Amino acid sequence: MEDLLGKTIVTFFEECRKRYFAYLTAIFQGVGQNADFDFIKIFNESTQKDEIIERISLLLNDASFREFVLEQVRREKKEEISKRTREQLMAENDYEFAYCENSIVKTKEYLSVLDWDWYVENNCRSLCDFLPYLKDWKWMLLSNLFEYYKKCQYGKFLDYYKGCPLETYLNSKEVKGHIDDHYHLLQLDSDWELKDCMPPRVYIPQLNTHVLLRHIPSDLLMLIARWRKENVFELSVRPDYNICGDGITEIGCVFEEKDFGVSYSGSLTTIDRLSKYYDRDWVNDWLIVQQNEIGITFEEVLEDGPHDQDNFVTQVVHLQYIEEKGQEFIKHIDHEYVFYSENGIEAKRNSLKNKGEARTRYKTFKIDNAKIPYTTETSENVLYKVLMAYFTKSELVDEFFRLQEKN
Repeated sequence: MEDLLGKTIVTFFEECRKRYFAYLTAIFQGVGQNADFDFIKIFNESTQKDEIIERISLLLNDASFREFVLEQVRREKKEEISKRTREQLMAENDYEFAYCENSIVKTKEYLSVLDWDWYVENNCRSLCDFLPYLKDWKWMLLSNLFEYYKKCQYGKFLDYYKGCPLETYLNSKEVKGHIDDHYHLLQLDSDWELKDCMPPRVYIPQLNTHVLLRHIPSDLLMLIARWRKENVFELSVRPDYNICGDGITEIGCVFEEKDFGVSYSGSLTTIDRLSKYYDRDWVNDWLIVQQNEIGITFEEVLEDGPHDQDNFVTQVVHLQYIEEKGQEFIKHIDHEYVFYSENGIEAKRNSLKNKGEARTRYKTFKIDNAKIPYTTETSENVLYKVLMAYFTKSELVDEFFRLQEKN
């Protein structure tokens, strides 16, 4: 992305990103009234704004740039479809179900007509009619590009933990050794309290502040918090490495835990040694399930899934369990992103047992040394909750559990 946009735009976006994180930190510290993030103002203050617009004008004639922008839009829309599909599975009434169905249909229609001219007209020019101070639709395109850049940089799997603000902050407060050297997860002390705010966070009592968490949905965090009260285990999570400091408050919505799904009668021991489930609309989107003497692995492989530079990215949930007196207990569970080279993903599609080893796996959380009862109630089911929280193809997860019930 950096090579495509050019040094001038990337330098400007990096300055915007730093000011954006400073603004968010102030918001979470409860002093947001004194903070400000105005993209247009930052642009107008830039000494390189003429060069930026000139670069944008050149990029408009670049086919690879146009395709890059359209690909970002396609990814966003496909994520919307996956989100609505998941919500549809959890719908509590006909109205919620119909709302999700209508949203899915409209988003698919959007994708069916999407091309460059349509994008410019509907996502750039039309917005300038409502925001006349932009003056030029290319400013709207630049703003959209910053959102894509921010999402790519902040959302992808970069080494932000190296010399990151969070580690510097914790070390300055003599709270050292809590970011592990291998996966760079934040290891929680037993008295650190999980908070069901948006975004999720953990309270560190000795500092009287919160650390924001990433890659862990609020409803799953709430369930993990309850497991911690009922079971003793080690918990590590992926923190936000950029937004940190004294006085990060508990401001944010508190969510009510929502039960969804039905009960399933299948047990962990009956899961097949190797099986594959695929989407009927996108036949190259798979859920691969493997069981061996080490544990059970669930891997989601998407044809148009996320990328990290030149690597293909899949999601994996791994668990280990024990059985005592006819009752199954989860002793370990984690979620991670796995990276495949182009040859590696082709090998995976030809042989499901192949593993991604293009770079170190990116874990979002892990639970160790636990003894969490495995229940058939999906509202309490550890495995079901984790898979539904992370995997894009929630309908394949649902299909897996339904088929397990028949075994």
